[in-house]
Amino acid sequence: MRRVLTAALTALALVTAGAGAAVAGPKPTYEVDRAALAATVAAVERATGQDATSGEIAGAAYVAQVPDNWNGDLVVYAHGYRGTGTALTVDPPPAYQALVAQGYAWAASSYRRNDYDPGVGVLDTKNLTEHMRSVLGRELDRTYLVGFSMGGHVTAAAIEKYPSLYDGALPACGVLGDVELFDWFTDYNLGAADYAGLAAADVDYPSETWLADTVPTIEAGLSNAPGPSWAFALNDRGRAFKDFVEVGSGGDRVTFDTAWRYWHAPQNESGTFLFGLAAGDGTIANRTGQVGQNSDTVYGTEYGPAFAGLDDSILRVQAANRNRKSQGLQPAPIIHGTPSVPVLTLHTTGDLFVPIEMEQIYAKEVRANGRGDLLVQRAVRDVGHCSFTGQEIVTAYTDLFRWVETGVRPAGEDLVADISSPTLGCAFTRGTGGSGLRPVLEPCPT
Repeated sequence: MRRVLTAALTALALVTAGAGAAVAGPKPTYEVDRAALAATVAAVERATGQDATSGEIAGAAYVAQVPDNWNGDLVVYAHGYRGTGTALTVDPPPAYQALVAQGYAWAASSYRRNDYDPGVGVLDTKNLTEHMRSVLGRELDRTYLVGFSMGGHVTAAAIEKYPSLYDGALPACGVLGDVELFDWFTDYNLGAADYAGLAAADVDYPSETWLADTVPTIEAGLSNAPGPSWAFALNDRGRAFKDFVEVGSGGDRVTFDTAWRYWHAPQNESGTFLFGLAAGDGTIANRTGQVGQNSDTVYGTEYGPAFAGLDDSILRVQAANRNRKSQGLQPAPIIHGTPSVPVLTLHTTGDLFVPIEMEQIYAKEVRANGRGDLLVQRAVRDVGHCSFTGQEIVTAYTDLFRWVETGVRPAGEDLVADISSPTLGCAFTRGTGGSGLRPVLEPCPT
């Protein structure tokens, strides 16, 4: 297992490097990487045998493809977090080859900025959608919005803000709890400090020196072997913290033990990847104001009676009010759970970067608004972030398209209720690829 885990985490580290909270300051200048844009067009054309086009709209690059056998439908893709670099590039949607083969046109934007900036993603995706509507004209029938990771945040927000533009949506591994993702990062880090025995008065959070000054003390309090392998030699405090992480990320469920090892592996930033998500000043996308908070969290209720002691001991932090009640797109749009079109979601069971808790938050909001009939959610048994197989993605596409076309709601799972069933995700997991760790996960019951 160690060999497989090492390979999987090496890939993960490359994808998520620099994913910590951004430091507010002068906004960087972004430029379209035109060489990369041309290379993407060429790669898409080679992969499909059909022409693709590219261009720029309001500082954002795009790539689009309308197949010769176009069926009249369009898929618009919203990409995920791209790090903090200044070069703008475009990724085609996952499994785009299958879309083209079935006659679907697609388009994808770079957005005009990188970083965790989903509001800009909503705006630039809207701009691209309107551009494609103009290009395709009256022959355009249905438009679908697909987004992965931060793109899931973009997708869920866009269908609420611009409901007339889209006929169906597929947010996968999505940040469907909007800014509450940063509450998860806060809970993980401050929970770790509390379980490690640090008094709230002695904890400086958020902090630019969190990893260097505080995390070593946390590791020493939670583990019999502080250092890169701290999470593999937990003491009693560490085991209690692990239980806290499982509940906070979605609840007792299959694959969590492997997920714990995956996300805390020594090869993954010396076992501190999740601690690194708190390293910074608590802001995002070079905009002032802390985003994450736990000031209103009642741990004995939200996590359960076993965690009530945290209510009196954990450090409390408060986010900037404008970030929690934003009526616009900046710094991050708030998702209200008011879709007016069918929404099908996918989420891996063991993702601790964007945990399955995001699905639970969204589903509760959608149901509270009386729109539960427009939401179908599916779990996939894997521990990576967005580590779906091509078959799982194509199946989700097909089922969403059929739902919109026929009105027949596809099968899904209740991810709000107890998700400890040994069958979680079995109905929608296809193939052994993904993170590379599926062969060592608990098997589905036979």
